[in-house]
Amino acid sequence: MIKWLEQNKEISFALVFLITAEIFYMSSTPGVIGTGGNAWIPRLYHFIVFFLFTFFLLITIKGNKKIKKLYILIAIIFSLCQAFLDEFHQFFVPLRSMSITDILTDSLGIFSAIIIYCLSCRKD
Repeated sequence: MIKWLEQNKEISFALVFLITAEIFYMSSTPGVIGTGGNAWIPRLYHFIVFFLFTFFLLITIKGNKKIKKLYILIAIIFSLCQAFLDEFHQFFVPLRSMSITDILTDSLGIFSAIIIYCLSCRKD
């Protein structure tokens, strides 16, 4: 499946675009007072969405070429910028705020995607 996405990187780019739009939409949703003790649900969401964002972004950047450190660096920088912009955007949304914990969770998803993608490239 990864090889197919690398050969058809327009689809990976479309997925990156859709995930970006979804992140923006979810960040635009006003917060709710008294959400309870389900703190793991937002953490899981942040991890998964930034994992997928970075994974498809790296496929889009790399395409059919051999993986290079520069591609990885670009994907990390772009993904971290997306995480920071997401939290900054939430500062302006009612009942939402910026969260370092969210950025750390996003970063965990970002670096997990990089590691898994690089390991999958080694098998080939």
